[in-house]
Amino acid sequence: MKKLGLFFMFLLPFFCYGQVNESFSDGNFINNPSWTGTSSNFIVNSAFQLQSAATATSVSWLFTASEAFDDAVWECWLKINYTTSSSNYASVYIASDKNDLTAGCNGYYVQIGGTNDEVSLFLQEGTTKIKIIDGKDKRTDGNPVEIKIKVTRDTEGNFTLYSKLSAETDFVTEGSTQNNIIKQSSYFGLLYSNTGTTGSAYSFDDILVTGDKAPDKEAPGWNVIQLVQPDKIHLEFSEAMDFSRAGFHLDNERRNPVSQLVSEDKTAIDLIFSPDFERGKIYTLQIDGLTDLAGNPLLETSKSTGIIEQKAPGDLLLNEVMFENPINSLEYVEIYNHSEKLLDVSGLVFTTRKTDGTLNTGNKIPSGTILLPHACLALCSDADSVRNYHNCPAGSNIITTGWSALNNESTTLVLVNVDKDTIYDELTYNVKWHHILVKNPKGVALERINPNLPTQDPASWHSAGSDSNYGTPGYQNSQFRDISNLTTEEKTVWVDPEAFSPDNDGIDDVCFIRYKTEANGYVANAYILNAVGVKVFQLATNILLSSEGFFSWDGRTAVGKNCNVGIYVLYFEMFNPETGGRKQQKLPIVVSSR
Repeated sequence: MKKLGLFFMFLLPFFCYGQVNESFSDGNFINNPSWTGTSSNFIVNSAFQLQSAATATSVSWLFTASEAFDDAVWECWLKINYTTSSSNYASVYIASDKNDLTAGCNGYYVQIGGTNDEVSLFLQEGTTKIKIIDGKDKRTDGNPVEIKIKVTRDTEGNFTLYSKLSAETDFVTEGSTQNNIIKQSSYFGLLYSNTGTTGSAYSFDDILVTGDKAPDKEAPGWNVIQLVQPDKIHLEFSEAMDFSRAGFHLDNERRNPVSQLVSEDKTAIDLIFSPDFERGKIYTLQIDGLTDLAGNPLLETSKSTGIIEQKAPGDLLLNEVMFENPINSLEYVEIYNHSEKLLDVSGLVFTTRKTDGTLNTGNKIPSGTILLPHACLALCSDADSVRNYHNCPAGSNIITTGWSALNNESTTLVLVNVDKDTIYDELTYNVKWHHILVKNPKGVALERINPNLPTQDPASWHSAGSDSNYGTPGYQNSQFRDISNLTTEEKTVWVDPEAFSPDNDGIDDVCFIRYKTEANGYVANAYILNAVGVKVFQLATNILLSSEGFFSWDGRTAVGKNCNVGIYVLYFEMFNPETGGRKQQKLPIVVSSR
């Protein structure tokens, strides 16, 4: 076997893209190439093999630099002098973005052994591991297990996994798959998991890695902007960045940082500004000329931040809910910052009530989630899927969270703190709140018309417009209406707009009947008449009026059908039982079809 390693070393110059060739013939793993990791748990034995040397139960690893990924081949020999199990197995990381697995990595690895005694290929994202090639069970059911593994990958992401036991002449195919979740590699690694009695049972040798470095064509992501009092802004990016030509400018004043500190891995930077930041002010940071190491420019170049302030009930509202997802998309819940404060919503829980009134476990909003004043945030199980389905505009604020399926008919949604002793908002929605034209509510969201309207009033909600694919996750609702009284004329009653089209396209779907009283104590009756004077809908019956306010009509008749296109009449009567004052008014309302 060692002669085979020397043979590969002789041929190395002929491998145009040789990345790793390691037979440990130099008696160490420090040089040519250099391996790093839990090095105290490894030795090179007298047979010039890398051997485990753990003195207690552990998971140990070593990594070396390797960028081979396209048209790549990975080979490794290993031996396990014990029966493999869920606690005793080895892994060969053919590709990884990190050389330290303490917090996980993004990459691919072959596991040898485990519960099913198999050789399988896994995708790892962070600490989440998914088997993508399921090798033959009982393949490593022996003691000892001496095996060689080989993996190939082409430029299209097609993997094939092979293995060869010591008694076999040719490689056996364990399976093939296509997977392009991971785009490139920085390291190759070896890992073993041992119990207290198997710390020296693992050996690795004859490692050969060839292939091309995958071209980096993806723009980097800007993951974090955090204001750290009194004068620092901390930034984090999805990959190592080239900060040498970058410019950072704060607000329109074009304030530049007085100093900068780049992290060792070049994925983060701290910017120091003068003077200190002020509470209650939002700062916008503009970045120019920042690229990743491959020259791909940062696409999102502007973000806002500020000093985080304390949350209070009423600051955060439920603003939109997709409770029965479309066939090709997902459910989501949207929250809205109704305050003038910058709020950290990390750790808040969105959940539902049980039939006994207690709260379900629910799902937490991820750490580092900041919500600007009067901004909204959509929460779902896959942000990209929801964003693509609804053709959301750039800047739509959607994040991926845990998820629990919502009831398609009715349930109570609750936004609460982690201890579940502070409720920020609560909504019991009902499928009957949908517009009459919505024959099938599947894939249609309910949107809040205005944040100032009461949460639990059905009149505060409307079906999302068809023009937005029946949902506006992460940006302004299609049915949003400004309900503030902007008129300067002295009016008692007026309609807004005078012509509306209740076709659920997101444009003028609702008519507001606004009023303003000259004194307290007025009671109103209001209804809609058709062209021949027949009442088609009752808006109000002996309703005690505020000093000013409104009713809304979505074009439905008293029997729940959508009214025909035409001219209708609003009859509005208000009277004061104490003074005897009475006012009556008739106003035209046009129902159009656009």
